[in-house]
Amino acid sequence: MASLDYLAIDGDNHYYEPDDCCTRHLDARFKDRSLHVVRGEDGSGQWHFGNKPLTFARNARDVVMPPGLYRAFMAGAAFDPEKPPEMIPSLSPEFSQRDVRLEVLDRQGLQASLMIPSVGLAFDAECVEDPEAGCAAATAFNRWIEDDWGYAYQDRLISPATISLLDRDLAVAELDRVLDAGARLLLLRAGPLPGISPADPHFDPFWARVNEAEIPVILHIGVSGYNPIVGAMWGEKPDVSESEMSPFLYYTCFGKRPILDTVACFILHNLFGRFPKIRMLSIENGSSWVPDLLRDLDKSSRVTVSTQGDKQVDWIGGPLTDRPSDIFRQHFWVCPFFEDSVPELVETIGADHVLFGSDWPHPEGIAEPLDFLHECEGLPADQVRLIMRENNEKLLGLASN
Repeated sequence: MASLDYLAIDGDNHYYEPDDCCTRHLDARFKDRSLHVVRGEDGSGQWHFGNKPLTFARNARDVVMPPGLYRAFMAGAAFDPEKPPEMIPSLSPEFSQRDVRLEVLDRQGLQASLMIPSVGLAFDAECVEDPEAGCAAATAFNRWIEDDWGYAYQDRLISPATISLLDRDLAVAELDRVLDAGARLLLLRAGPLPGISPADPHFDPFWARVNEAEIPVILHIGVSGYNPIVGAMWGEKPDVSESEMSPFLYYTCFGKRPILDTVACFILHNLFGRFPKIRMLSIENGSSWVPDLLRDLDKSSRVTVSTQGDKQVDWIGGPLTDRPSDIFRQHFWVCPFFEDSVPELVETIGADHVLFGSDWPHPEGIAEPLDFLHECEGLPADQVRLIMRENNEKLLGLASN
């Protein structure tokens, strides 16, 4: 395991959720309409929203693969069907109990970590047909977080509150509630809302409150809602589970496409022009797309402007006054995949906007978080410290140590 002469701060850790994470505190009015696990006679579980099973995250994750298991396959190793990977209980203490998790952080050389949901990243896009029940599920999920993890447990385990924008007024109410409860960050789904941009002025009451509170917003890879729209448009099955997803669906609906479109919407729909204090973190969406996106956004903002002036252009949220690439560099922080080029990302947006994240304990992440240091080879020590510690320290609201 790599080491540092200071404690790192991990910007992408996860917990695994129990069956009751969305029902323990669910408003009784939504008992039959919202998110819950249905168990069969054999004990196997499925997630449902109302009476419909979820698509991507259909099966309850009772067992999971060990941390970092995918790394060899992502590097080109062949999968041996005669030797299936070992599975471990998802609710093992280190994945589900905060005091045990602190012991893991001590062993890993980490001062703190940002704690992101696992199956919870699949919920919001599955709730679009019943926004009120979807928002109720988000509130119940946040109250479960408050029980089991806390928003800033011992100033080391920092858990964002999940916000659903399916109903603007309910989102504002939940935002106010979690701010009062001590939330330091918010987690939003990357992807479209039904028929409207999340940066549309319709949502300005929500964004005004975020801007006032100066609370960072996380966009983490997850279920975007693209499968039934983009996937179906190309003839793909719109309701596949994660184990059934085709390469085309991964490319168009789950990988970088949703984050590209979402970043573009927030910038080109002028969210930051209206609310200049908003900060956004792109986590586990990779970073290979960043240089091309910045060039494309700058080009798009130029070639679509009429020679008669901006009055001929329909700017949702108003016209931009700065270059899109400059807006990105000011308002976004990016946590790259370990297989991405960290030096290239530093060159593109600056070391002060690059975040270390291991994705522990997910199998596609890094088994030993500090091994992320290998991706920083060639960078000067002061830039490595920014990435491995100081940037996350500021965004997570941590006291210096």
